[in-house]
Amino acid sequence: MSKGEKETLKGDKLRELIHLVYLNSKYGTGKARISRLKEALGYSTGGIYNALDESGFFDRKGDEINLTSKGVEYAERTLLPYFSAFNPIAYMLMFLGTLCIFQWYLWISAHALIFDWHVGTVLIVGGIVLRFFLLRLVFWAHKLKKQL
Repeated sequence: MSKGEKETLKGDKLRELIHLVYLNSKYGTGKARISRLKEALGYSTGGIYNALDESGFFDRKGDEINLTSKGVEYAERTLLPYFSAFNPIAYMLMFLGTLCIFQWYLWISAHALIFDWHVGTVLIVGGIVLRFFLLRLVFWAHKLKKQL
């Protein structure tokens, strides 16, 4: 694939399969099971094996799937940028939290209070969770739904 050429995939199932295998390899055991993914995504038995073998995105060993370097590159360039949209929100929350804690410090020294320090702490923690743990939360949600 050349630099200017954009590769497109046909089918939401294949994109979702790449996304789930990527999340499992990054935050899970690293070995996604074909039987679980087949049921979760609605593939037929022949359909999932066709997607795994013919797409070039997966490395299959027995009942375990991993992404090839092409699959990892596709996931990072095409599927994951949507999650980076939460980064500005996370930074804003961390900034507002820091501002609230600074304002609380001013209350302690000058008795001028708008927000309590608890609000600042909650904003900072919320921003950190959005910025650094959003993909892990998505992975755990898929795990709870028994997709991985």
